[in-house]
Amino acid sequence: MVADPAELVQRLTDWAARQPWVDWLELGGSLGRGAGDAWSDLDAGIGVTGDDLDVRRDEAVQAVSSFAPVAGTLVQGWQSGSHCIVAYRDGRQLSLVVAPADFRSGRPPESRALLDRTGRLADPVPAERLATDPETLREWEFLAWIAIGDAARHAVRGHRWRALRSLTEARDLVWQLWGADRGVVYPAFGVVSVENAGLPEPPGMAATHPADLDQESLVDAAESLSRVLAELRTDHEELAESIRHRIRDLRSHRSR
Repeated sequence: MVADPAELVQRLTDWAARQPWVDWLELGGSLGRGAGDAWSDLDAGIGVTGDDLDVRRDEAVQAVSSFAPVAGTLVQGWQSGSHCIVAYRDGRQLSLVVAPADFRSGRPPESRALLDRTGRLADPVPAERLATDPETLREWEFLAWIAIGDAARHAVRGHRWRALRSLTEARDLVWQLWGADRGVVYPAFGVVSVENAGLPEPPGMAATHPADLDQESLVDAAESLSRVLAELRTDHEELAESIRHRIRDLRSHRSR
């Protein structure tokens, strides 16, 4: 029998309600937007009042570690707070952000307020705060072109895994651009946000996945990705042409 993540949600809610220093409890991810299932991880955040943020973080980790037998725990720095990951032995996972209460001044999209003592999560985050600015889009496109060129170069040199890594980086950025152009929530999450929105993949995207790690397959995939990217954005036309020229040169060099 699969362990139910909803049971973790209830235990976390009950615990937070008993802590006077927890100002709000937010549920995000698939469970937060009402699309969760038995395999969903629990993505949540708590807003802490007072100055003892590290102490409260440790209390929170201790509490959530008591919800079920634990396989492992990791605490990371996160903006002005901490990101705590708890993996339970039954396979469930909890991702808990512990932040100052004033970190939130609105409810993010696709999330639910499970506790909101002072109304910080009462209203949705204004749409303009979620928009991806043009400079960020230009940066994503620029980096995608560079990574495509790197993928082809590494492939011809015989560095197959480095080529695949660069190809994956470029593809991730293309997913981000595709999502941003279609107004998805959190386009920086790329394919995750696109699939959550139920959108199709960019035309030609399947061809950007190499059939194997042979040089020719990797270069073909990089070239296919360059075509997908060129259909999406045209902010860096000179750079795009230079990368396409580089790929042609690399093919020519390999054929000698």
